[in-house]
Amino acid sequence: MTKKSVVISLVAAIVVLTILVGAVSTQASSRTTRTLKEQTASDIKYNDEKINVYFFWGNGCQHCEALISYLNTLPEEYDKYFDLYTLEVWYNEDNSKLMTELGKHLGQETKGVPCLIIGDQVFIGFSEENKEAIKDAIKKAYNKKERYDAYKDYKEQV
Repeated sequence: MTKKSVVISLVAAIVVLTILVGAVSTQASSRTTRTLKEQTASDIKYNDEKINVYFFWGNGCQHCEALISYLNTLPEEYDKYFDLYTLEVWYNEDNSKLMTELGKHLGQETKGVPCLIIGDQVFIGFSEENKEAIKDAIKKAYNKKERYDAYKDYKEQV
C-alpha cells in the first residue's frame, strides 16, 4: 500500500466518523433536557398538546437535584407529555407563596421541597419509592380527556 492510498483511507475514515458522530449528536440533542431554572409564574404558558408540571425547588437542595436528574432519565416518549416549570422557593418569595397557595388549592400542605405538582397530584420530597408514581401521574394527567392544570384553575378562582 502506498503512502497516498494510506492517506486517502485515513481521510475517508475520518469523514465517515465525522458523519456518524454528527448523526448521533443530532439525535441526542432532540431530547428534552430538564434543568433547575429560576422561573416565575410569568413564565408559565399553556400548550394544548402537553400538560404542565410544576416543580418547586430550593437552590442547593440535594433531593431537588436528584428529582431533576430522575426526570431526565424518563423515556423519550415523555418529552411529548409535559412541559416542566421550575420555580425556586428558598430565595424567591413569590414562588414560595405560589407553592403554598397551590398546595392549599389542592388541599395539601406544601412545607418542603422538592414539591412536584402534576395535574391534581402533589408529591413532596423525592425517593426511589415515588419514581413509578411520578411516571404514572404524568401519563394519567396527560391521558385525561379533561386535562387539569392546578395553576390555571387557581388563577381562575383568585
